[in-house]
Amino acid sequence: MVDTKGEYGDLAGLYLPIAIAVFALVALALVAFLVLFRARRPGPPSARHEHNAVELAYVAVLAAIAVVLLVRTFGVESRVDASAGAGALRVAVVGAKWDWRFAYPGLGVPSTRGELVVPTGRTIAFSGRSLDVIHDFWVPGVRFQHQVFPDHVERWKLVFPRPGRYQGVCAWFCGLFHQDMRFTVRALAGAAFDSWVASRR
Repeated sequence: MVDTKGEYGDLAGLYLPIAIAVFALVALALVAFLVLFRARRPGPPSARHEHNAVELAYVAVLAAIAVVLLVRTFGVESRVDASAGAGALRVAVVGAKWDWRFAYPGLGVPSTRGELVVPTGRTIAFSGRSLDVIHDFWVPGVRFQHQVFPDHVERWKLVFPRPGRYQGVCAWFCGLFHQDMRFTVRALAGAAFDSWVASRR
């Protein structure tokens, strides 16, 4: 089982110090250039000094940082995506102005509106689409979001590690009542989820 909150939390822990360091370096470089070159007047092209080595080093450092972040990000996404195995629960998500609907193919229960009920510790294989504009399925409690589009079906996988309630929202501005497009995830232990399914049939 992959803990998406932990995985993406570790990723955020990598991004934040790098972002701070890059910002500090850019700010220091700006101050240095302002202090060192403020009194100089531009001369003819032949009199200007070029700093090709410094510029190449700057580009190389930024490229290396980008590569590290890309490799780490895709590694985390691969682990999360590979978490699905046999026995995954399928849930169909439909986003529309201004609500969310969740269907459970194969369980024989009616779809729910505004509330997603899932078992804990089990991979949920989502298929999602929108009926109108782009929406964003975001559950901050597990640090996961995925956009859904009106012209095709998106697929993603997610595990809710512990029982409880998680708030979900649309994280993509989708119109006048965007702020009302919320849903709740109710994560139940295995036996409690089975009871919920039986009571809904």
